[in-house]
Formats: sequence, structure tokens, C-alpha cells
Amino acid sequence: MADLTQGMTAGRVDAGTTMPQCGIASGTMILTLAGVMPVEFIAPGDKVITRSGARTVTAVEIAVVQDAQVIRISQGVLGKDRPEADMHVSPRQPLLIRDWRAKAMSGLVRAVMAAERLVDGEYIRLETLPEARMVTLHFADPQVIFAGGLELGCETSPPAA
Repeated sequence: MADLTQGMTAGRVDAGTTMPQCGIASGTMILTLAGVMPVEFIAPGDKVITRSGARTVTAVEIAVVQDAQVIRISQGVLGKDRPEADMHVSPRQPLLIRDWRAKAMSGLVRAVMAAERLVDGEYIRLETLPEARMVTLHFADPQVIFAGGLELGCETSPPAA
């Protein structure tokens, strides 16, 4: 796993100041082979538990966004401990939904939807934060990870610069 003594910069790419399509707020707990840890401590080469099993993180991007438009998902709104605590994600962050919302919005028992599609104005809402540190995890192929009690979609590795 990542060497926590290295701080939060080792093995990461500065993604600038634009809100990423897939972005998980710093502080969100992620299920890894080494246990649960904050997303900002995950580094390339770490193993994260996904719906497909343990997968290696190939890249990590961090964006520090000012006046950040994020989606706040209230604790327990998507089921018992789903999420485990209030959490923030980027508006286009894909979520695997397996409750009445999936059926109502897609006709399916479960569906992957952007967080912004779930906004109800009360329990799932758009908020503006003065600053948000958003982390994007990349894998060799698309994955669904366990983050804060939710199942979130992650992208493949970004193209080389």
C-alpha cells in the first residue's frame, strides 16, 4: 500500500483546478486489500477492492477546485449505511444504484447513473464548496469500487501527456 509517511503527493498527478468527471472528495474511505483508507492515501500500484475483485490502481489524479460544484449525498439515503456518512462526489461521478431509483429512472433493477441525475434537492443535492480536493482513481479497465458505503464507477487510465 501507499507509504503514508510520504504525504499525499507521492505517485499522484496534479489534475489542475477543473472538476474531474469522476471525482471522489478527499477523506472518503475506500475499501483496499490493506483495509479501509482515505482515497487521498491511495497510490498507483495499490490494490483496491472492486466488484470484480482486487484490482491495481494504475493512476491517481488530484484536482483542487475552487468554488467547487459538488453533489452531497446524505448518510443512509441510498439504503442502510449507503453512504456511511455524508459524502461529496463530482456531479458526473457514476454511481451503481440498486434501489427504487434504478427502477424508476432506468426500468432496471440496478443501473449506473451520474450523481447529478439523482439530485432531489434535499438528501442528494448540489452544493458549492469554497474548495474541494477531488481524487480520481484509474484502473486498467473500468471498475466499480466501494467508497464510503457506495459503489462508484472508476475510469481507465488517462492518456499519456
